[in-house]
Amino acid sequence: MAASAPSPLPASRIRRVIAGVIDIVIIAGAGVLVPLPPAARLAVGIAIAGVITLAQARTGASPGQALTSIRLRRAIRPTDPPGGAAVERAWLFILASLPTFGILPLIMVMSTEDGGWRRTWYDRMAGTVVIAREHGPEPVQLVAANGHLLTVSQPTVLGRAPAPLPGRTSRLLPGFQEDPSVSKTHALLEPVRGGVVITDLNSTNGTHVEDARGVHRLVPGRAQTVERGRRVYFGDAECMIR
Repeated sequence: MAASAPSPLPASRIRRVIAGVIDIVIIAGAGVLVPLPPAARLAVGIAIAGVITLAQARTGASPGQALTSIRLRRAIRPTDPPGGAAVERAWLFILASLPTFGILPLIMVMSTEDGGWRRTWYDRMAGTVVIAREHGPEPVQLVAANGHLLTVSQPTVLGRAPAPLPGRTSRLLPGFQEDPSVSKTHALLEPVRGGVVITDLNSTNGTHVEDARGVHRLVPGRAQTVERGRRVYFGDAECMIR
């Protein structure tokens, strides 16, 4: 069984470095410019770093990441903000930075593979990944083998009679009502640039997707991006992503 991939759009090394520099300048600048005693300036800098980390946990973006159009995500859930994983990542980043005056994290970022997914040590430990922000993904069409056409332009729950997902705002798209191999609530589909992110929702007969290695079954609850031009199978129902 192949492992699921996060997103097909990893953030470039240079954008990650620029984002980090912007965040450091904001934190250090506030600590230096505030007209307070040194200990109070340090406290201000720590407080601002904490606010930035909490914003990143909630939205997936620090000020530097927002300006460079990159986002922090969970590796197994690349469409959602990282939550507590951002806090864990921040502590690991500090542990790597303090003994080396910030040089080690810079070396780790610059040694990652541009266009690939060789993540830094602190990203692997925290279970996070940095992706390029996607601007207005185009709707994705699923062309069924019987000619039926389904359009996905927003997060969509697909199935014979899909039910809403707790805590998620998603469109409900009944499809393949005549195919008993498709579960009532079968899969979550989310359009992204170049394809669609598919999460199997513990369907009875599973969701199989095609990638460069062939066709494999998705792990329930784990998202994977399927590129345009690839095939996906909801139970026995075959579709082409277009």
